[in-house]
Amino acid sequence: MTDTARHEDLLKSVSRSFYLSMRFLPLAMREPISLGYLLARFSDTIADAPGLPDEDRLALLDDFRFVLQGRQAAVGADLAALASRLDHPGEQHLVRSCDALLDWYADLPAVLRDHLGEVILTIIHGQSWDIRAFQNGQHAACATRDDLLRYTYWVAGSVGEFWTKTAFTTLGEKFASPDKATSMLMSGRKLGQALQLVNILRDLHEDIPRGRCYLPQDELLAVGWDGHSALTSAELSPVFNQWLGVCHGFLDEADAYVRTVRDARVRFCTRLPKLLAEDTVALLREAGVDRIMREKVKISRGDVWKAMGRAVFF
Repeated sequence: MTDTARHEDLLKSVSRSFYLSMRFLPLAMREPISLGYLLARFSDTIADAPGLPDEDRLALLDDFRFVLQGRQAAVGADLAALASRLDHPGEQHLVRSCDALLDWYADLPAVLRDHLGEVILTIIHGQSWDIRAFQNGQHAACATRDDLLRYTYWVAGSVGEFWTKTAFTTLGEKFASPDKATSMLMSGRKLGQALQLVNILRDLHEDIPRGRCYLPQDELLAVGWDGHSALTSAELSPVFNQWLGVCHGFLDEADAYVRTVRDARVRFCTRLPKLLAEDTVALLREAGVDRIMREKVKISRGDVWKAMGRAVFF
């Protein structure tokens, strides 16, 4: 099997939907974007590994960070033991492929390696902050609106910037006019933040029972939460709706980004997640907090296919 085939097989094993959309990207851009996804998924797997104490998660993330920074040669932990903890076969394969991913990273041209290293280090910073934020019985990770926006930048807005920098580096003017780079970095960042906010709002049914909430603590206190007891639908609803509005605004700003992209394949791969996020925001608004706290609300497979058609005929 060629290296390219192995990379595609690994990508398919951890995210079939991402793999399907990435196949449309021009090859020069597809390689660093795919590797970026795999490295981010690797660090996310470390951050969420079942049964590991917080201190061990943080130490593993630091280990990974040091390797990317060139401060040590390899991840020192027993990755085979980590893989054995995981239920998802694709994640097991991903963890066991760490050395191959790092070799791929080392072989990238320097400018692409710089783009990729920057975004993965930013994501790791956000993941480490996330682990620490819920230590010592904390229920709300974010004290204020600024904290939430900062966190969504670390773990997702930075990805929008990485996408934009990589596209300009690999495709040049075929991607977009260079004089649009600054505005595209800003709107790409907001698109990434919107996608993360959608995840946060959609996952309330999992997070709230675990005593975890990313919505700003000061906004929740202002509508009646006491800061300690379980959040109720009545307390969550006004803050939830406010942040749905923030999502909607960020996604609206991404229209200009999509229109600026010249390459049809990149435009499709950029617009598709935006459309899926818009459809999810509409579904969440229709469902309401009561239902969202009871079950996972997501768009149907048929709606995904419809969104793909809409992404093509922008």
